Order: sequence, then structure tokens, then C-alpha cells
Amino acid sequence: MVGCFIIMFAKFELKDQIKFLRKCKVKTGFSGMTGNKGSVAIRFNYEDTSFAFVNVHLESGQKQTAERLENVRQIYNETFEDFS
Repeated sequence: MVGCFIIMFAKFELKDQIKFLRKCKVKTGFSGMTGNKGSVAIRFNYEDTSFAFVNVHLESGQKQTAERLENVRQIYNETFEDFS
């Protein structure tokens, strides 16, 4: 994914409480063929709480609302399909 970056830092003492660490990358640019638009995500459980962080880069412009919404649906579905 070009231009999107996500990183997680944690104290060494907390590493044993972080479980089920997953990452995901979704390309939405040019029908998913290029990485110029899309998302990167990270999900993990800390003790009994689940966290998810998603960084997205979507199409710009007021007339691209429908395309952005469709991209968000695609990103959500592909990002969380394996996060159960």
C-alpha cells in the first residue's frame, strides 16, 4: 500500500498481554490492482479488550462519495473477515 503506514509500539512488559495480533492491507485503486488507494490495518487484543486501527487513503472530490462508500465497505469486509 503506497502512502499508508501503520505501526504499533508497546512496552516490553506488556507484550504477554497482547494477543491475536493481526495485520491487513486492502488495495482499492484501479479495481484493486494498484496500491495507490486503500487501507492498512492492525488488530489485537489487550487483556480482555479488542482494538482495531485502520489507516485509509480514499478517492478525493465531492463527486466521488459513492465510490468512497463502496471502498469503505470493501475495506471493512476484507479487513475484518479474518479477524474473528
